[in-house]
Amino acid sequence: MTALQSTGLFRTAFREMMKGVCTSVPGHILTFDPDQQRAQVRIGVQTITAGGAVIEPPPIADVPVVFLGGTQFVTIHQIDPGDEGLILFSQRCVDAWKQTGGVAQNPLARFHDTHDAFFIPGFRPLPTRITGFANDGIRMQSRDGGRHVWIKTSGEIVADNGEARVQITPAGAVNVENGAGHIRLQADGKVIINESCVINTDGTIDAPNIIYDGISAKDHKHTGVEPGGGTSGGPTN
Repeated sequence: MTALQSTGLFRTAFREMMKGVCTSVPGHILTFDPDQQRAQVRIGVQTITAGGAVIEPPPIADVPVVFLGGTQFVTIHQIDPGDEGLILFSQRCVDAWKQTGGVAQNPLARFHDTHDAFFIPGFRPLPTRITGFANDGIRMQSRDGGRHVWIKTSGEIVADNGEARVQITPAGAVNVENGAGHIRLQADGKVIINESCVINTDGTIDAPNIIYDGISAKDHKHTGVEPGGGTSGGPTN
Protein backbone atom coordinates (compact mmCIF):
# COMPACT_ATOMS: atom_id res chain seq x y z
CA MET A 1 0.00 0.00 0.00
CA THR A 2 1.40 3.34 -0.99
CA ALA A 3 1.51 6.40 1.23
CA LEU A 4 -1.14 8.01 -0.95
CA GLN A 5 -3.46 5.03 -0.56
CA SER A 6 -2.91 5.05 3.21
CA THR A 7 -3.79 8.74 3.36
CA GLY A 8 -6.97 8.07 1.40
CA LEU A 9 -7.98 5.27 3.75
CA PHE A 10 -7.38 7.43 6.80
CA ARG A 11 -9.44 10.24 5.29
CA THR A 12 -12.30 7.86 4.52
CA ALA A 13 -12.17 6.36 8.01
CA PHE A 14 -12.04 9.79 9.63
CA ARG A 15 -14.99 10.99 7.55
CA GLU A 16 -17.07 7.98 8.60
CA MET A 17 -16.17 8.54 12.25
CA MET A 18 -17.13 12.22 12.04
CA LYS A 19 -20.61 11.26 10.86
CA GLY A 20 -21.30 10.20 14.43
CA VAL A 21 -20.27 13.60 15.84
CA CYS A 22 -23.35 15.82 16.25
CA THR A 23 -22.93 19.60 16.05
CA SER A 24 -26.05 21.27 14.62
CA VAL A 25 -28.71 20.44 12.06
CA PRO A 26 -32.08 21.87 10.99
CA GLY A 27 -35.18 20.19 12.37
CA HIS A 28 -38.76 20.70 13.49
CA ILE A 29 -41.06 20.30 16.49
CA LEU A 30 -43.10 17.10 16.93
CA THR A 31 -44.61 17.88 20.35
CA PHE A 32 -44.11 20.65 22.90
CA ASP A 33 -44.71 20.83 26.66
CA PRO A 34 -45.29 24.51 27.55
CA ASP A 35 -45.02 23.83 31.29
CA GLN A 36 -41.53 22.28 31.08
CA GLN A 37 -40.56 24.12 27.85
CA ARG A 38 -39.34 20.80 26.49
CA ALA A 39 -39.99 19.41 23.02
CA GLN A 40 -39.72 16.27 21.02
CA VAL A 41 -37.97 17.17 17.77
CA ARG A 42 -37.08 15.47 14.53
CA ILE A 43 -33.89 16.05 12.55
CA GLY A 44 -34.77 17.56 9.19
CA VAL A 45 -32.01 16.00 7.07
CA GLN A 46 -31.75 12.32 6.20
CA THR A 47 -28.67 10.26 7.13
CA ILE A 48 -26.92 8.33 4.37
CA THR A 49 -24.66 5.40 5.22
CA ALA A 50 -21.37 4.57 3.49
CA GLY A 51 -23.28 1.99 1.47
CA GLY A 52 -25.79 4.58 0.25
CA ALA A 53 -28.70 3.52 2.47
CA VAL A 54 -31.05 6.29 3.65
CA ILE A 55 -31.84 6.37 7.36
CA GLU A 56 -34.64 8.42 8.89
CA PRO A 57 -33.24 9.85 12.15
CA PRO A 58 -35.35 8.89 15.19
CA PRO A 59 -37.14 11.60 17.22
CA ILE A 60 -35.18 13.28 20.03
CA ALA A 61 -37.03 13.71 23.33
CA ASP A 62 -36.71 16.14 26.27
CA VAL A 63 -35.14 18.92 24.22
CA PRO A 64 -35.01 22.40 25.84
CA VAL A 65 -36.46 25.10 23.57
CA VAL A 66 -34.71 28.48 23.48
CA PHE A 67 -36.64 31.66 24.38
CA LEU A 68 -34.63 34.88 24.38
CA GLY A 69 -34.24 36.57 27.75
CA GLY A 70 -32.53 36.51 31.12
CA THR A 71 -33.54 35.70 34.69
CA GLN A 72 -35.84 38.73 35.09
CA PHE A 73 -37.30 39.27 31.61
CA VAL A 74 -38.02 36.90 28.76
CA THR A 75 -39.71 36.89 25.37
CA ILE A 76 -42.11 34.00 24.91
CA HIS A 77 -44.07 32.90 21.87
CA GLN A 78 -46.28 30.05 20.78
CA ILE A 79 -44.65 26.78 19.72
CA ASP A 80 -46.62 24.40 17.48
CA PRO A 81 -45.91 20.99 15.90
CA GLY A 82 -44.10 21.52 12.62
CA ASP A 83 -42.31 24.71 13.72
CA GLU A 84 -38.86 24.67 12.19
CA GLY A 85 -35.54 25.70 13.66
CA LEU A 86 -32.01 24.65 14.43
CA ILE A 87 -31.08 21.70 16.65
CA LEU A 88 -27.82 22.24 18.54
CA PHE A 89 -25.93 19.42 20.25
CA SER A 90 -23.84 20.00 23.37
CA GLN A 91 -20.27 18.79 23.46
CA ARG A 92 -20.95 17.22 26.89
CA CYS A 93 -23.80 15.32 28.52
CA VAL A 94 -26.43 17.80 29.78
CA ASP A 95 -28.74 15.40 31.66
CA ALA A 96 -27.78 16.83 35.05
CA TRP A 97 -27.63 20.44 33.83
CA LYS A 98 -31.24 20.29 32.60
CA GLN A 99 -32.30 19.53 36.18
CA THR A 100 -30.03 21.84 38.18
CA GLY A 101 -28.44 24.48 35.95
CA GLY A 102 -25.25 26.10 37.21
CA VAL A 103 -22.14 23.90 37.01
CA ALA A 104 -23.67 20.44 36.83
CA GLN A 105 -22.14 17.02 37.29
CA ASN A 106 -21.17 15.03 34.20
CA PRO A 107 -21.35 11.36 35.10
CA LEU A 108 -21.42 10.09 31.50
CA ALA A 109 -18.62 10.10 28.98
CA ARG A 110 -20.93 11.33 26.23
CA PHE A 111 -19.72 13.78 23.58
CA HIS A 112 -21.63 15.52 20.74
CA ASP A 113 -24.54 13.14 21.16
CA THR A 114 -28.14 13.46 19.91
CA HIS A 115 -29.35 13.01 23.51
CA ASP A 116 -27.86 16.41 24.39
CA ALA A 117 -29.89 18.59 22.07
CA PHE A 118 -31.29 22.13 22.23
CA PHE A 119 -33.81 23.63 19.81
CA ILE A 120 -33.74 27.23 18.53
CA PRO A 121 -36.99 28.05 16.70
CA GLY A 122 -37.07 30.49 13.83
CA PHE A 123 -34.61 29.12 11.28
CA ARG A 124 -36.72 28.81 8.12
CA PRO A 125 -36.46 27.31 4.66
CA LEU A 126 -37.88 29.29 1.75
CA PRO A 127 -41.42 27.80 1.88
CA THR A 128 -41.97 29.11 5.42
CA ARG A 129 -40.08 32.39 5.15
CA ILE A 130 -41.66 35.50 6.67
CA THR A 131 -44.01 37.21 4.22
CA GLY A 132 -44.11 41.00 4.05
CA PHE A 133 -40.79 41.28 5.87
CA ALA A 134 -40.10 44.87 6.97
CA ASN A 135 -36.40 45.53 7.54
CA ASP A 136 -37.10 48.46 9.87
CA GLY A 137 -36.67 48.48 13.66
CA ILE A 138 -38.13 45.55 15.59
CA ARG A 139 -41.50 43.92 15.05
CA MET A 140 -43.55 41.15 16.66
CA GLN A 141 -46.18 39.83 14.30
CA SER A 142 -48.39 36.98 13.18
CA ARG A 143 -47.03 34.99 10.26
CA ASP A 144 -48.95 37.02 7.68
CA GLY A 145 -48.18 40.34 9.41
CA GLY A 146 -51.87 41.20 9.89
CA ARG A 147 -51.38 41.48 13.66
CA HIS A 148 -48.25 43.21 14.86
CA VAL A 149 -46.49 45.47 17.32
CA TRP A 150 -43.81 47.49 15.55
CA ILE A 151 -41.13 49.85 16.88
CA LYS A 152 -39.68 51.59 13.84
CA THR A 153 -36.27 53.15 13.42
CA SER A 154 -37.91 56.58 13.12
CA GLY A 155 -39.33 56.30 16.66
CA GLU A 156 -42.86 55.56 15.47
CA ILE A 157 -44.64 52.74 17.36
CA VAL A 158 -47.61 50.88 15.88
CA ALA A 159 -49.87 48.19 17.37
CA ASP A 160 -52.41 46.64 14.99
CA ASN A 161 -54.61 43.55 15.40
CA GLY A 162 -56.48 43.89 12.12
CA GLU A 163 -59.53 45.42 13.83
CA ALA A 164 -58.02 48.40 15.63
CA ARG A 165 -54.77 50.34 15.37
CA VAL A 166 -52.77 52.46 17.82
CA GLN A 167 -49.99 54.69 16.51
CA ILE A 168 -47.49 56.82 18.42
CA THR A 169 -45.71 59.20 16.08
CA PRO A 170 -42.07 60.30 16.48
CA ALA A 171 -43.36 63.74 17.55
CA GLY A 172 -45.46 62.23 20.38
CA ALA A 173 -48.95 62.28 18.86
CA VAL A 174 -51.20 59.29 19.58
CA ASN A 175 -53.77 58.02 17.09
CA VAL A 176 -56.35 55.34 17.92
CA GLU A 177 -58.70 54.06 15.24
CA ASN A 178 -60.98 51.20 14.23
CA GLY A 179 -63.65 50.75 11.60
CA ALA A 180 -66.11 52.95 13.51
CA GLY A 181 -64.01 56.04 14.21
CA HIS A 182 -60.82 57.49 15.60
CA ILE A 183 -59.32 59.58 18.38
CA ARG A 184 -56.21 61.68 17.83
CA LEU A 185 -54.17 63.16 20.65
CA GLN A 186 -51.92 65.67 18.94
CA ALA A 187 -48.46 66.63 20.16
CA ASP A 188 -49.82 70.00 21.34
CA GLY A 189 -52.38 68.27 23.60
CA LYS A 190 -55.41 68.90 21.39
CA VAL A 191 -57.80 65.91 21.12
CA ILE A 192 -59.74 65.32 17.91
CA ILE A 193 -62.56 62.77 17.81
CA ASN A 194 -63.76 61.73 14.35
CA GLU A 195 -62.60 65.14 13.04
CA SER A 196 -65.84 66.80 14.22
CA CYS A 197 -65.11 67.16 17.94
CA VAL A 198 -62.04 69.10 19.07
CA ILE A 199 -61.04 69.36 22.74
CA ASN A 200 -58.43 72.04 23.41
CA THR A 201 -55.95 72.17 26.27
CA ASP A 202 -57.63 75.32 27.63
CA GLY A 203 -60.77 73.30 28.38
CA THR A 204 -62.88 74.40 25.42
CA ILE A 205 -64.79 71.88 23.30
CA ASP A 206 -65.55 72.65 19.68
CA ALA A 207 -68.15 70.25 18.28
CA PRO A 208 -71.36 70.41 16.19
CA ASN A 209 -73.31 69.38 19.28
CA ILE A 210 -72.79 67.89 22.74
CA ILE A 211 -75.37 65.61 24.36
CA TYR A 212 -75.29 65.39 28.17
CA ASP A 213 -77.66 62.93 29.84
CA GLY A 214 -79.94 63.12 26.80
CA ILE A 215 -80.00 66.92 26.70
CA SER A 216 -78.63 68.75 23.67
CA ALA A 217 -76.20 71.60 24.38
CA LYS A 218 -77.09 73.14 21.03
CA ASP A 219 -80.91 72.95 20.89
CA HIS A 220 -82.13 72.72 24.49
CA LYS A 221 -84.66 75.18 25.98
CA HIS A 222 -85.05 76.51 29.52
CA THR A 223 -88.08 76.79 31.81
CA GLY A 224 -88.99 79.67 34.12
CA VAL A 225 -87.79 82.39 31.79
CA GLU A 226 -88.97 85.90 32.84
CA PRO A 227 -88.04 89.33 31.57
CA GLY A 228 -85.42 91.12 33.63
CA GLY A 229 -82.35 89.97 35.47
CA GLY A 230 -83.73 86.64 36.78
CA THR A 231 -82.13 83.24 36.31
CA SER A 232 -83.88 80.63 34.19
CA GLY A 233 -84.64 77.11 35.34
CA GLY A 234 -82.87 74.04 34.05
CA PRO A 235 -82.97 72.88 30.45
CA THR A 236 -86.04 70.97 29.36
CA ASN A 237 -84.55 69.07 26.44
